[in-house]
Amino acid sequence: MLGLRGRLTAALLAVSALALAIAAVALLIPLNALLRHDALTSLSEEARTARSRFDALPARDVRPGSPRLARAARDLGRQTAAEVVIVDERGQILVATDADPGERFPDAARAIREQGLVKRTVSSGEESQAQVAIPFAAGGRRFGLGLSKSLKDLGAARGVVERALLVAALIALAGALVAGAVLAGRLVRRLAALRDTSLRLAELGPLAEVQDDGTRDEVGDLTRAFAMMQQRLRDQEQARRTFVATASHELRTPLASLRLMLHSAREELDAREPDLQDTREQLARALNQTERLSKLAAELLDLSRLDARLPLRSERVELVEVARSVIAEFEPRTARTGASFRLSGPPRQWATADPGSVAQILRIVLDNALRHSPAAPIEVEVAAGEQPAITVSDAGPGVASEDAERIFERFERGAGAAGEGGFGLGLAIGRELARRMGGELSLAAARSGARFRLSLPNAVMTAEAEGAGRHV
Repeated sequence: MLGLRGRLTAALLAVSALALAIAAVALLIPLNALLRHDALTSLSEEARTARSRFDALPARDVRPGSPRLARAARDLGRQTAAEVVIVDERGQILVATDADPGERFPDAARAIREQGLVKRTVSSGEESQAQVAIPFAAGGRRFGLGLSKSLKDLGAARGVVERALLVAALIALAGALVAGAVLAGRLVRRLAALRDTSLRLAELGPLAEVQDDGTRDEVGDLTRAFAMMQQRLRDQEQARRTFVATASHELRTPLASLRLMLHSAREELDAREPDLQDTREQLARALNQTERLSKLAAELLDLSRLDARLPLRSERVELVEVARSVIAEFEPRTARTGASFRLSGPPRQWATADPGSVAQILRIVLDNALRHSPAAPIEVEVAAGEQPAITVSDAGPGVASEDAERIFERFERGAGAAGEGGFGLGLAIGRELARRMGGELSLAAARSGARFRLSLPNAVMTAEAEGAGRHV
């Protein structure tokens, strides 16, 4: 069975052969007719030119056996490479350069009768001839001049054309074979290299290298797309390894603390005179660690969903109502700490987003503000304009300029958050959710404390969507 190289080369040869065959048929079939027509036309022009020469002869020289008439006929024969005959009005042959003119020049008398040029091609056996007859007048009498020329040279001319066409066809087919083999070989080598890379990728995983071959055709595009896919696989593998390593580290510390606390509480309860107050404190701390682990598990689940690129909803969201609902969720916590939220903004402000994701981002930012500013008022402002936004400002220690972007990376926290209970995942989740909705979560400039800004795409209100909150 032919491979890709053989099939491409065979296809190129077949197309080239078909094109050459069509060209040969289109050229050779009308060639005979064209050559005959040109030969007959040329002989007719020579007869017209010679007529004036015979018209100028005196009447005494236009008779049987006239040397001058015979010499003129021979000169015309040599000039045209044709047999010449001259007849009178009665059809009597006066001069003939042919041994048997009666059979070869039947149209000479006809030209006298019709007083016009008579031309035709005749075939006898395998030989064809062009015959022309034209009348002329000498000494007041009418005569006929006939020319007969063999067309055997036309066959030789056709043979020359056929041989030239055959040679050209062989050269063209050889060139097509070489070009097809070279192009097909290069294409097959490039595809084979891509196949080998795929096999290496299957064997070595995302660490296998995929090189761009530098071309700008479809195979080059395929190679670049494959290289891009491999790079993304490598990035995802690196992110997975980093995630697993960091998550394992983050889980190891609270689990070790929880194990020590529970072990200490068990030893205290096994004592003859247990210190119940100390045991309660140990269990309270263990419960806090359990809550931290639950929060970490929830954040890791959120990250896995984001990495899986699960689609988010895209619909009209009323930001003031969402902010009011999320603030209400924190009322039990603010009642314990003495903190408060102050919500400001227009009566209504619409954006295009996923309502659950907007609420989740607000929870992350508000929780961050409460942990860093537990007893101070926290400002929540809904901004109107071409790009709606929600801004949360606290009165905490703020964020150092060198940490402004680092705090949005996974498992990264600001320099002043070493003793806090977070794991450095909340802001990373919040920014990823915001960008997935076409918005942005950023750290805005503030005179004191930290000021986080969530911007979202605008949604223009329509009468149709006013009460229905139609799906975008």
